[in-house]
Amino acid sequence: MSKIIDIIVKDIRFPTSLDNLGSDSVHVDCDYSAAYVEIFSDDKDLKGIGLTFTIGKGNDLCVACIKHFKPLFLNKNITEIEKNINSLWRSCTNHSQLRWIGPEKGVIQLSVAALFNGFWDLISKYHRKPLWKYIVDLNTEDLLNKLSFTYIDDVITKEEAFNIIEGKKNNIQIATQSIIKNGFPCYTTAAGWLGYSDEKMINLTKKYLSEGWTHFKMKVGQDIDRDIHRCKLVREIIGKDNLLMIDANQAWSVKESIENINKLKEFDLYFVEEPTNPDDILGFKKIKNSVGGVKLATGEMCQNRIVFKQFLENKSLDFCQIDSCRLASLNEILPILLMSSKLNIPVIAHAGGVGLCEYVQHLNIINQLIITNNTTYLSEYAESCSEHLTNPSIIKNGHYVTPMNSGYSAIIKKDSVKKFQFPNGDYWKGK
Repeated sequence: MSKIIDIIVKDIRFPTSLDNLGSDSVHVDCDYSAAYVEIFSDDKDLKGIGLTFTIGKGNDLCVACIKHFKPLFLNKNITEIEKNINSLWRSCTNHSQLRWIGPEKGVIQLSVAALFNGFWDLISKYHRKPLWKYIVDLNTEDLLNKLSFTYIDDVITKEEAFNIIEGKKNNIQIATQSIIKNGFPCYTTAAGWLGYSDEKMINLTKKYLSEGWTHFKMKVGQDIDRDIHRCKLVREIIGKDNLLMIDANQAWSVKESIENINKLKEFDLYFVEEPTNPDDILGFKKIKNSVGGVKLATGEMCQNRIVFKQFLENKSLDFCQIDSCRLASLNEILPILLMSSKLNIPVIAHAGGVGLCEYVQHLNIINQLIITNNTTYLSEYAESCSEHLTNPSIIKNGHYVTPMNSGYSAIIKKDSVKKFQFPNGDYWKGK
């Protein structure tokens, strides 16, 4: 039985702010970054890789936090970790001292995400399966025992979750064949970063349209007149039959959101993402009730499954946007998907950044195959930093190609790690 002999964490930062990549109404200078975890076993051919995504400063805090968890796992064998992954997860999220700077939010949750993304990667590699296939093949009771229903069993019980999964498994073979053949549909954000000039945005929108994209998202939120101008430009290019979404990245108050969405809804918006503070569950509901049926999406900054529970049960969102690194890995992501399934709320995963697309392609498949009965299938895609990954997600005709290699997919190239490790990598040294 292979056992864990070391866990190494690195601070990797890419200078994407130089090109305004990722720029939005509040994050104007994003240096896409990853707290990068390597989990070594005594089998030289078996290593787990996990990461969490940040945008520069603060990445070091996640790295430091992850190192505190290391002693909990050294010398444990992989099958032991697999069997007890829920209790080990709780030992991190509910750490008797570290939880004080959470609990289950912020740096703690981001750090647990990186570590357990690495362990899920390791376990699925141990079984020689892509992560989605490993999860789908698990006995339902075994899978549920690996997940955390703490604080959410007033909305969904394990028994309800069991029935949802078992019901979906009745058609699992046909559904699996379909998703391997057809992939999973996605939209692009890559043309609409707020720091882009009109010319660059126009050229990129035309480029993606020519490549077969039908769903486009753009950033708004700094100046409503400019937002109207940019929405008009994009809508004219993509025509009335393709879908347009906007993302304010929390820039507006509730009152501003209502006023501005009512000004922008003439552009036939599929949804408005993060119009206001991501914790304002009641505020989202006020906005929903005041914008004439325009749908709202949020989740990129939702701290944990408890916040999602309230958003979902209160019907304060129309689209649930789980994030593979904001939430503390599959242990709480899958229960959120199960709550969404019970309440029939579509999931449109957030992605982009470093490794997020590689992770959510697995989560989308799991959700479609064994969790949701909702037929709205869509996920975000932005190819940012994909050149630094050994196995980036592949897009064909606006669809994620189903990954078939073992593991959870997000692995940064060794040369990129060497060059962009902060602060002593070749790029950052002396800056």
